[in-house]
Amino acid sequence: MRILHVEDDADDRELAAATLRADGLLSEFRYADTRSTFEAELLHHSFDLILADYSLPSFDGLTAQAIARRLAPLTPFIFLSATLGEELAVDRLKDGATDYVLKQRIARLPTAVRRARAEAMERAERQRAEEEVRRLHAELAVRAERSDQLLQAILKHSPLGILVKDVDGRVLLVSPRAAEFLDKPPEDLLGKTTAQVAPPRMADIYAAHDRTVIETKQAKTFEEPYMRGYELGVLEARRFPLLDDSGQVYAICCLSEDVTDRKKSEDDLRLVRLEAERANLAKSEFLSRMSHDLRTPLNAILGFAQLLDLEGLAPDGAEHVRQILSGGRHLLDLVNEVLDITRIETGHLSLSPEVVPVREVIETTAALVRPLAAQRGVTIDVAPLPAEEMAVLADRPRLGQVLINLLSNAVKYNRDNGRVIIRFEPGDATTHQPSRLLVTDTGAGIPPEKVKLLFQPFERLGAERSSIEGTGLGLALSRALARAMGGQLNATSIVDEGSTFWIELPPAVSAPPAAQPAKAAASPAVATTPRAGVVLYVEDNISNVRLMERILCRRPGVELVHAAHAAEVPALVTARRPNVILLDLHLPDVPGDEVLRRLWADPQSRSIPKVMVTADATPGLMKRLKAAGAAAYLTKPLDIAEVLRVIDALLEGNSVAGETP
Repeated sequence: MRILHVEDDADDRELAAATLRADGLLSEFRYADTRSTFEAELLHHSFDLILADYSLPSFDGLTAQAIARRLAPLTPFIFLSATLGEELAVDRLKDGATDYVLKQRIARLPTAVRRARAEAMERAERQRAEEEVRRLHAELAVRAERSDQLLQAILKHSPLGILVKDVDGRVLLVSPRAAEFLDKPPEDLLGKTTAQVAPPRMADIYAAHDRTVIETKQAKTFEEPYMRGYELGVLEARRFPLLDDSGQVYAICCLSEDVTDRKKSEDDLRLVRLEAERANLAKSEFLSRMSHDLRTPLNAILGFAQLLDLEGLAPDGAEHVRQILSGGRHLLDLVNEVLDITRIETGHLSLSPEVVPVREVIETTAALVRPLAAQRGVTIDVAPLPAEEMAVLADRPRLGQVLINLLSNAVKYNRDNGRVIIRFEPGDATTHQPSRLLVTDTGAGIPPEKVKLLFQPFERLGAERSSIEGTGLGLALSRALARAMGGQLNATSIVDEGSTFWIELPPAVSAPPAAQPAKAAASPAVATTPRAGVVLYVEDNISNVRLMERILCRRPGVELVHAAHAAEVPALVTARRPNVILLDLHLPDVPGDEVLRRLWADPQSRSIPKVMVTADATPGLMKRLKAAGAAAYLTKPLDIAEVLRVIDALLEGNSVAGETP
């Protein structure tokens, strides 16, 4: 302990030091007996205690106390004097002295020193605590100010309306955006209830939502009305409760966003989607109607022409019939292509991807086109294929359709005695490299600037002025089909050398065994054994009925019974017990699919095979009717051989294999 002792008597100095030492208070003393020495010591050193005599020759304790109070206010100050009276000692204590000890009773000095030190330490600790409290208060004040600034900034700039209310609905906190929703300045909302600041009907809605949150203690999102100028707006309000330590709700916070424009956009989008669905339905109905209306007259033209072709006419008459059949089938192809393109554009084309062996599809399509090629002296060659059986992922009938179109074009637009080469470039399923089927011809070629026009509908690049038949739809349809199968169709050409068209398709991981060629069936035009039975034909078009009568004349044992309306069917089924029912889809009184359902529901007709006969040839409809119980599906224009094949099979009690579109 460092002690500054103001004393001029050496014996008194030693006595004080010895007394403290004897009591175990080891101390380091420094001494001052003049004012200047005292001030110098306080200025240059720090002390734990000051002992001061009250009266010195050139100095006094009163002055020393005043100096100590100024230079070392926290240092304990004890008077140690023989002349200090009790009244004077009390005055010194009142003036800040820690204690006083008479020299005559110096034995009290250790106790006074210890008490003074303890009080000094307590005072210093208290002062440190007070300073820490002041520091914390200042820090909290800064934090509170910053938090308030942050809160105000959030309230000011938040795109959401922020509103906090107590459980009685009084506004505790409000952002400018929330005030806008209530059409009031923020200061006019504080302390007010919802009922005081919102229109009555809306206030009731807000209060009901508040009660829901208070009762459930759960956050909820509501759509709420508000006045947006002179029109009604919509708020998306997220309300959540604020809970105290006991879990009770003491306030509700509401975050609101104006979703009026979004709701309007959603409503507009919903209307657009609804209109699109209606348009899609209209397109579907249009396709169905167009398919029916275009195919129905062709049914009579091609049907009766086929019958004439079977009559063994004179050469001139037979040639005329062949021209009718050729023109009718060309028109049918055009109708089919137009309908196919429309189905693709409207998303109504049904595809069934499968693993298709490349060798099989090439050989089959090449065999179909070779008779046409032979008429012009064009040879169709197939470049060597990989020894391993290769396959692609595609819709088998549609791939055949595309390849036949490419081969037919390669023949029609080739030179006389020209050549067509079919090549295959395998892809790699692991690297997603597509496989290619290429058709190259030795025709006149196409200028580069016109190649890109090839795939536009009805674009024939001037060939319409030639004798080459075509619609200008084949390549457009083929590209659309290729894309629908996950592939692509492109072309390149060199004038005077020829053109190459290729279809890209995803490669299959493995190829199935190539299908064995089906054995040629005997022509059903003349039955190998007599067929007998009753066929009920439900059809309102009289020319179609006459055609069916003429077709079934080739089956003398078959009797045709006709019903023009669905209402006639039950009585005819009961009276005639038909072996087969032919049912048109478009009847004047009841749709054909509904008639099919009724026939299945009636135990009397459930077991009778039912064949749909219609010009509506959409694949989706075929599939639905087959699922609904149709035994077969015959598409107008009717193919006489196919009609007889189906009826023969059903009269014999056999199922009809394969599709009959």
